[in-house]
Amino acid sequence: MSGAQLKKLMAKKVEPIIQECDLRPVELDILVFLHSEKTIDTAKGIIQKKHLSKAHISKSIDNLRSKGFIRISEDDSDHRVLHISLTERSEEVIGQVVHVYEECRDIMQRGISRDDLEVVKKVIRKMNQNINQELGE
Repeated sequence: MSGAQLKKLMAKKVEPIIQECDLRPVELDILVFLHSEKTIDTAKGIIQKKHLSKAHISKSIDNLRSKGFIRISEDDSDHRVLHISLTERSEEVIGQVVHVYEECRDIMQRGISRDDLEVVKKVIRKMNQNINQELGE
C-alpha cells in the first residue's frame, strides 16, 4: 500500500465535509491536529510538528477563527504566546472526520485477519523504530 493511495482515499472521503464547511484541506488538518494533540495549542507548535510554513498556518488560523471553528487566547504568563482552542462548531466537524477515518481504516483492513494485522503492526513499529534510530530520535 502506498501512502499516496491512502491520502487519495481520505481526501475523497473528507471532500464533502470540506465543501460543506467551506474549509481548505490544511484547515481541516489543523482542526484534527488540535483535537488529537492535547499538549500543542500554539501556531508555533503546529508549524514545528506539521512542518508547514508560518504563512500557511497563520492564514489558516485566521480563516478558522473568522469562521468560528477556533478561539484564540493570550497566555497568562506571556502575552506574546497565543493559545488556540476548539469551539463546539469544530468538535462537530471533527466528529465527522473521525468517522471518515474509521471508514477508511475499515476499507483498508477489509478481508485481513486479526493475526495478519498484528504482524503488519509489528513490522511497521519495527520500521519506525529503525527510522527513528537512524534519525537520532
